[in-house]
Amino acid sequence: MNTQKLEKWILLEQTGELSPRKQKILSACPQAAQKRAELNALQAAASSGKQEPSPWATARINARLRTEKRLLLLPVRVWQPILALAACLMIFVTQIEFTPETSAVATASVEVGVADVWNVQFEEDLAELESLILAISDDPLDIMEM
Repeated sequence: MNTQKLEKWILLEQTGELSPRKQKILSACPQAAQKRAELNALQAAASSGKQEPSPWATARINARLRTEKRLLLLPVRVWQPILALAACLMIFVTQIEFTPETSAVATASVEVGVADVWNVQFEEDLAELESLILAISDDPLDIMEM
């Protein structure tokens, strides 16, 4: 059995994921006992270590936690263009939003109304003129010659 496969199976054995058939093969392997011993030694060395940070690290962490965050104030040089841009934008938006729309709409509607009335009157005058020309003329098709 190669070393990579052996290490993989030993780790699966530790977590309980190794199948019973593979467990029998692993038990029969002489290298498995040696790898188990190495793994147990590493596990013991890692678990026996001190779990608390050193005193100087604790003091530094506490000092960082105690410092209050300061507000980051930008200099006036930065604020002036921002405020000028905001003022221009506000003027532009107020001109668009608060201009009276009734003047343009009312003018268009009045012009349409006048045009409709003028067209009706023009048609009536044209019909009257046509009837007068036909009355003067002998032939109704002579109207085109005039």
